[in-house]
Amino acid sequence: NLITLEDGRVYLKGGVTETNVAAYPDATGGLAYTGTTFSTASQVSYETDIAWDGTYLYVSERGSSGAVYRYNTSGVYQNVSWSVASQDNTMQGMVCVGSDFYLCGDQNHKVYKYNSSGVFQSDFSVVSQGSHPNAIAYDGTYLWVLSYGEQRVYKYTTAGVYQNVSFSVQAESTNCHGLTWDGTHFWFSERATDKLFQYTASGVYTGFSFSLASQGTSPYGVVWDGSALWTVDNSSSAAFKYQNQIGVNSVSSGYGLLGQQNYVRIK
Repeated sequence: NLITLEDGRVYLKGGVTETNVAAYPDATGGLAYTGTTFSTASQVSYETDIAWDGTYLYVSERGSSGAVYRYNTSGVYQNVSWSVASQDNTMQGMVCVGSDFYLCGDQNHKVYKYNSSGVFQSDFSVVSQGSHPNAIAYDGTYLWVLSYGEQRVYKYTTAGVYQNVSFSVQAESTNCHGLTWDGTHFWFSERATDKLFQYTASGVYTGFSFSLASQGTSPYGVVWDGSALWTVDNSSSAAFKYQNQIGVNSVSSGYGLLGQQNYVRIK
């Protein structure tokens, strides 16, 4: 349970997650690219989002040949896909809810539901709240839909009933395309500056963001897999994994302090 870094620091696995940076300054780490990536170019011509069902990653594609493709966490395509173009030619965001999938259709301003076999089930319109939905997340109870037209996020039941709750992301970004929920925070992938932005559960920007530009310059989607963030990038046709890492100098590297490590420094 001990980790010794090259500079002599020693960490002990504590078994708890500390977020109190003031009380536990050495329990913090940096969110950084892990070096784990895989190409989607052989299957996908225009990547728009990435989703996680607890076992597999899924990448969505827009256009007249729009479809959803399944990969394992090693990036091996599982020879499973299904078309979504019949409902909308401009599918954008995607999220897994149990065994179902919800996708945002930019063309018709709708959210579409598919079962685990990729069979279309139902849809609901979001145009009364915001135009051009392009990202979607699930917080365990509600769906949150990002409108590209307004750069605003709206809260719905899984049946599509608007909850009269929304928040704006426009102050930090004008080109958000991806959205996910990690159990505590929302994360947005943004294409104008190629960054990830972190927001609280109530939609307040935490002040934390970091660049994805070294991996790709068109981050369309982001998803939380329970321990790490994955993005999918259209410019590089690949998925990339980011995670808190012990020993990362989060100040000098510019990643910021998250304070969510399972280790305490003992030397």
